[in-house]
Amino acid sequence: MKQVLSKRAAALCVALVLCVVAPAAADLRSAPTWYDQNAVATTPDWHYRVPVNVPAGATVNSAIKVDVDFAALLATMGVSGTFDVNSPRIVRANGALSTRQEFTDAVYAGATDAAGNARGEVRFLLEDAGTVTYYLYFDITENGAKGANPQTPINGNFEQGAVGLATPPGWASSTKVNAAFDTQIRGSESPSITTNGTASNNPFITDGTPRTGAQSYLIGARSANEPVNNANATQLTRTITVPATAPGNLTVRWRLEGWDSNVNGGVSGFDQFKVSIVTAGGAVTQIIGPIAGNYATAPFAPAYGAVPITAITPGYSAYNSWDMGTNQAHTLGMTAAYNAQPWWTLNYSLAAFAGQTVTLRIETGHVTSYRSWAHVDDVEWSVVTATLGAPQGFGVNIGTPAPGGNFSPGQIVPVTVQVDANPTSSTAPMTVELFDSTGAMAPGGPYLLYNDGSHGDVTAGDAIWSNNGSVPAQPAPTIPLSATNSAGWTLRAYGRDASTSTLSVAQRGLIRGPGTGAAASTQANFWNVDEIPFNVQTAALVLAKTSTVITDPINGTIDPKMIPGARVRYCLLVTNNGPLAANNVVVSDPVPASMTFQPGTLRSGANCAAATTVEDDDASGADESDPMGASYGGASVAGVVGTMPNGATAAVTFEATIQ
Repeated sequence: MKQVLSKRAAALCVALVLCVVAPAAADLRSAPTWYDQNAVATTPDWHYRVPVNVPAGATVNSAIKVDVDFAALLATMGVSGTFDVNSPRIVRANGALSTRQEFTDAVYAGATDAAGNARGEVRFLLEDAGTVTYYLYFDITENGAKGANPQTPINGNFEQGAVGLATPPGWASSTKVNAAFDTQIRGSESPSITTNGTASNNPFITDGTPRTGAQSYLIGARSANEPVNNANATQLTRTITVPATAPGNLTVRWRLEGWDSNVNGGVSGFDQFKVSIVTAGGAVTQIIGPIAGNYATAPFAPAYGAVPITAITPGYSAYNSWDMGTNQAHTLGMTAAYNAQPWWTLNYSLAAFAGQTVTLRIETGHVTSYRSWAHVDDVEWSVVTATLGAPQGFGVNIGTPAPGGNFSPGQIVPVTVQVDANPTSSTAPMTVELFDSTGAMAPGGPYLLYNDGSHGDVTAGDAIWSNNGSVPAQPAPTIPLSATNSAGWTLRAYGRDASTSTLSVAQRGLIRGPGTGAAASTQANFWNVDEIPFNVQTAALVLAKTSTVITDPINGTIDPKMIPGARVRYCLLVTNNGPLAANNVVVSDPVPASMTFQPGTLRSGANCAAATTVEDDDASGADESDPMGASYGGASVAGVVGTMPNGATAAVTFEATIQ
């Protein structure tokens, strides 16, 4: 770089002392690892996550439950878009997907919730011991629609799986080969059912509304009359592992409907709804059913008795008569109304099964005539409620240059930016900007980055700037030639997603940290922004001009004065105060019109005292003895220095006479 100094350029220059800058804070790129089911920046990619704080009392195999309002989480990050109902994924602290997990869109805070309102219930089985944080990843459709969650759901509420499906995901089912028996997921409905035989309230408009959500499981004989006797006509099972400590409860919720019952001393399997826990060794503990002996609080049939109902004796052939005869008087202390269709709930302690893997078995048995069935919903066990932390957006990280580096005017800044999700454009997914020490954006930006995977990426799939011919060439970030010695420059990278912003148009595609500022797109305020500080260093040149009167016509050399005819010796001294070397330094000084240059007086050297005579001072040819290439021409004195290292000095002296 050629640097020119004249006596008018600088009489005094103060060199800047550049401070050491601390590295940028850690980004979301690491600690913990960001979930990505394939290569970085290859779709599908998740853009948002929220910590799930599992309580200390939870142990491995606990069923963790948390209600999530995704719309509220997006709003706190300044993100506007359409929540992707398929996107929720529970990810363990090690970055792996939780094996058993689900998001239920139609259930929130333990009640039915409108579908499509961007909130619901998340459940997963805990796989790690001790106090641990899991992460719930989610996204909006604008960032690319996600496929259905491939993990096996817990599905105690039967919201996973289509209406009519016999075997809900996560469960196993079986029925006798008979069209009369029902085992299937059902939606909300109120069908009119007609039974066979002589029955009261026949037909009856039955209640098929799920307890919560959009679906429940139908088991028994509702579709047709029972043509044969089957003690175990239908069966729904699943294997569960009970936590070794804090096993909690098994909760079963069911609704019984129909005209039938069969007590028969409490051992018959006909016309009964039964729930049992079966150990690996085959031991059966019936918690709902005739053996359980808890009909008044956990009924196993819609009517109680082994004979047809009478005025004062409970029995079958009346729809949901429970423990009443036709006089509607309770005989077992129940409170359900005659023909009522309530949901029942049983909480059963799992302490006796702590640490065991057992089978939960739900079944019905039937005898010819009089239909009976049950709906099952919201089955859960060992439930622990978790809490959510603050939501986060995907992270970017400037890999190169390193924080606190030094660059000089005109120098290209090589940039590598790693990303945790695929930004909006395949050809220019990242942009970077340069800001000078005053905070003003340097001219030329913003600069586009793109990834084609062939430019020495730190991690395969990173975005890295390139001028490769496979895409339109992009300019590289470059320090302006006008830059001076200064600290506090900033390189900032933006990884914008496809969202709009609730903050402003300028923040479009940026993800704000909750509670942070919105005035500027900085790393302090936004998750998907990274920035590093760096310094600009130049050669700080100082020019000093001194003069000495040698003689005058009146006083000679004794205390000469600046009067006409006096001869004056001038010295132009250049000092490089660094920190960089200066190349091709040119020093020039016009001789005033009131003075006459004196040929043969031009000298140059390392300083004023060491300056030596320049034999050729009229620009007529080269002078090999001249260390500065000093010359006089065009009424100006000039000197050219090839290179001035940090701390070097150079001087040109000459004499002139006052006219």
